[in-house]
Amino acid sequence: MRLEPERAAVLVAERLRRSQRELPSLCGVPVPPELAGLPGVSLLLDRLRELLRDGVNETPDQPAAEGEGLPAGFGRDWLVRRTLEELGIRCEATGALQDLKGFLIASPHGAEIVISDRLGPDERLAVYAHLLAHALLEGTPEAPRTFFSRLEYVEGRAPPPPSGAARRAEMVADALAQAILSGRLDGAPQYAYRRKRLDRDAPLARGLRPALGRLVLDFCHRASLALFWHSPKYQKLRLRPEVSFLAQRVQALVRVAYAC
Repeated sequence: MRLEPERAAVLVAERLRRSQRELPSLCGVPVPPELAGLPGVSLLLDRLRELLRDGVNETPDQPAAEGEGLPAGFGRDWLVRRTLEELGIRCEATGALQDLKGFLIASPHGAEIVISDRLGPDERLAVYAHLLAHALLEGTPEAPRTFFSRLEYVEGRAPPPPSGAARRAEMVADALAQAILSGRLDGAPQYAYRRKRLDRDAPLARGLRPALGRLVLDFCHRASLALFWHSPKYQKLRLRPEVSFLAQRVQALVRVAYAC
C-alpha cells in the first residue's frame, strides 16, 4: 500500500502545530500610528484577522474575491490538503457525494481522498484527520494491509456499527484525530501510530540490562495502548500535555537507567 499513514499523520500534525505557533492571532493587536494612515492598511489587517480566526471558506481552486489581494485557500484545511498532496495522496472535492462527507482509498497503485465540496473548513479538517486516524489503525507492523478503504458518513446516515469492536475503533480514531488536529501526536500512545515499534529501526544495544530496559518500555507502551483502546477516560487523559510530558520523561529515564 503506497499510503504511509504514519508519515502523513506526523507531518500533518507537525505543520498544524507550526501554523498555530507561527500565525498568532492579530485580534486585539493595535496598529502602529505610522501605519494606520496608509491606504488599505486597515482593510488588509481586518482581512488578516478574519483569515487567522476563521480560515478561508473558498477551496484552493477558487480565485480570491476581487480586491482582497490575498491568495485563496489560506487556512488549516488548505495546509492539510497541500501536505497530503506532497506525500502523493490525490485530494479532490466533489458535489456528487450525498450520504458521505468523504472517503479514502489506498492500494499499491496510489492513494486518493475525495470529500464533499459542501463541507466547511472545520469539517474538511475533521474528515482529513479522521481518515488518517483510521488508516493508522489498519493492519499491524508485522502484517500491513495492501488495500484500505474508509467511508466518512454524514451524521445520521451511517449504518450502525456491526460490533462492539467497531465502536471501540471509532472512539480510538476520534481520539487519534483529535491528537492530529491539535498538532500533538504525542498525545496518543506511540504504538497507536508507529508502524515500526520500539527500536526496530535502530541498532540494538547488547547485553542483559539493555534488553531488560527494552522489555520494560515495550510493556509500558503496550499497556498504554490497551488502556487507550478500552478506556475513553484514559483517551482524554492521554491527550493532556502534562501527561504526554510525563510519559516522555519516564521513557527517557528508563533509557538512561538501562542504557537501552
